[in-house]
Amino acid sequence: MQKIATNTTPIFTLLGLVAPWKEWMSLGLEGLLVAFLILLLHRIPILYLINPIIPNIRSNLDVLFAGWFGPVGIAAFYYSQFSMIQTGKEELWPIVSLVICVSIILHGITATYFTKLYERYLRKSGNE
Repeated sequence: MQKIATNTTPIFTLLGLVAPWKEWMSLGLEGLLVAFLILLLHRIPILYLINPIIPNIRSNLDVLFAGWFGPVGIAAFYYSQFSMIQTGKEELWPIVSLVICVSIILHGITATYFTKLYERYLRKSGNE
C-alpha cells in the first residue's frame, strides 16, 4: 500500500479546535442542507458546462466523479480566516466551517464506494 504524505493534518486539527459547535447547532438542519447543496452544486454544474472543452472528461460519469471529488478544505479555511481579518466580520465562519466539515465527512464516506464504482465503469467501457 502506498503511503501518502500530507501536511494538511495540522490545519484540520486546528479546524477541530476552533469549530463553532454552538453556531452549528443554531443553524440546525437548514445549515446541513445548505452545506450539502453547496457541495453538490458548486462544481458539478460548472463541469457540465465546460465539459466540451476538457478532453479528459469524456462521459457524464467522469463529470460527476470529478465534480464530486473536489473536497472543500484548506482554501476555504484560509480565505474565511483572511476575510475575517480584513473585514472584522465573523458571520460567515459558522457556515464555511460547517461546509468544510461536511465535506470531510461526506467525501470520506463516499470515497471508497464511488472509486470502486467508477473503476468498474472504466473496465466495462474499456477506458482504463
